[in-house]
Amino acid sequence: MSSTPACSITGSHYTPRLSLWPAFGFGLSMALANGLGRFAYALLLPGMSADLHWSYAQAGWLNSANALGYVLGAASGYLLLRRFSARLLFVVGLWLCFLTLAVTGLSANIGWLSTQRILNGIGAAWVSACGIALVLFYYRHAARQRGAATGLFFGGAGIGIVLSGFLVNPLLAIIGNSAWPTAWLALGVAGALAAIWPLRLAQCTDEAAVTKTVTVTENMTEPLPLAHLGVCLVAYFFFATSYIIYMTFIFAWIRGQGLSWQFGTAAWTLLGVAILVSAFLWQRPLSRLPGAQILSISCGVTLLGTLIPLIGGHISVLTSSVVFGVSVFIAPAAIAVLLRQNLAASRFAQAMALFNLSFAIGQTIGPYAAGALSDHYGLNSSLWLGTALLGVAAILPWLVRTPAAARRAIKADRRLREGNV
Repeated sequence: MSSTPACSITGSHYTPRLSLWPAFGFGLSMALANGLGRFAYALLLPGMSADLHWSYAQAGWLNSANALGYVLGAASGYLLLRRFSARLLFVVGLWLCFLTLAVTGLSANIGWLSTQRILNGIGAAWVSACGIALVLFYYRHAARQRGAATGLFFGGAGIGIVLSGFLVNPLLAIIGNSAWPTAWLALGVAGALAAIWPLRLAQCTDEAAVTKTVTVTENMTEPLPLAHLGVCLVAYFFFATSYIIYMTFIFAWIRGQGLSWQFGTAAWTLLGVAILVSAFLWQRPLSRLPGAQILSISCGVTLLGTLIPLIGGHISVLTSSVVFGVSVFIAPAAIAVLLRQNLAASRFAQAMALFNLSFAIGQTIGPYAAGALSDHYGLNSSLWLGTALLGVAAILPWLVRTPAAARRAIKADRRLREGNV
C-alpha cells in the first residue's frame, strides 16, 4: 500500500493516486463494530457464563440481543438513509459502538446487558452499511483497487478479533471470571482508539458530492429492484445464521475440549489474522467475478472451516481458524460487489442496509438456536447445525443468472483495468 494522503474523498473526479490506506482506515470501523463489538463476546462467554451461572441458551441470548440490535439498525438505516447522509449515520454508529462497549460491564443485570448489546448492534449495522458505501464511493473509479478495498474494509474485523484476544483472555485468566466487567471496559477503550481514523476519514468526505449523487441520480423512495437479488438475499440470511454460531461458540468449544486459554488465544489470533489478509487473497475474484458466484464460493470455503474442528486435535482447530478466517468476511464483500454490479451508486447504502437486515435476522436466530441445541446435545451439535446452514447458503446463489446490467459492469471494470485507470 503506497503512501498517499488519506483525506482526499472528493466529488465526481479525483486523481487516480489512490492507495489502500483509506480502505484500511475505514476497515478499523469494522474492527470496532464487528471484531470488538460482536465477536469479542465469544471470549467473554465462558467467563461470564461461569460467573453468572448461565446456560448455553442464556449465553447465546446475549449475542442474539446484539444481533437483534443489528436488525433494528439495519431496518432503521434503510429508512433513515432516505433523509440523512451515509456519513452522518456512519459517525453516529461509531460513537454508539464504543460507548456501549465501555459501559456494558457496569451491571450484571440481564436487562442492562441486553440493552447495551442491542444498542451496540444498532451502531454496528449503521457502520457496516454506511461504511462500505463510503468505501465504494471513494474507489468508484479505481477498478484495480476496488476489490481489495472492499475486502479490506470488511476484513478490518480481523484487527479487532486479534486485539480482543490479547485484551480479554489474559484478564480472565489472571484475575478470574469475575474480571469480565473490566474486560468490557478495555474493549470500549480499544474501540474508541480504533474509531479515530474512520471518524477522520468521514469528516473528509465531500458531503455535498455524496448528497448530490443520492438526490440527483435516482429517486431514493423507489423500491429496490429485488427480482434478481432476492435469492442472494435469502442466501445471505442462511450465511448469517450459520457463521455466527461458529463465532459465538468456538472458543467455548475449544475450552470444552480441555485445551488451554493460551492455545485458544493463539487460535483466535490466527483467525483474526486470516480475516485481515483475506482481502488480498480474494482480490482477483472480488474484481472479476459476479457477486453471486463469489458469495457461493466463499460460503463453501467457510463451510469447510466449520467442519474441520470436528476432526479433533490441535492441528484441526488451527487449520479451521485459517480456513474459516480467509473466507468468512468475503461473503459481505461479495454482497457489496453484487450491489455495485446491479445498482446505481446512489443506492449502495440503502441496498446494503436491506441486505444487512436479512443478515441481522439470521444472526439473531443463530446463537440462541445453537445454544438451546447445545444444552441438549453438546457443542458439537451447534457446529453441525452451522455446517448444514452454510451448505444451503453456498447452493442458493447458483440459482441466480447474472443480469445483463451486471455483465456490462464486469466488462466495464475489465476495460478500466486494461486501461490502467
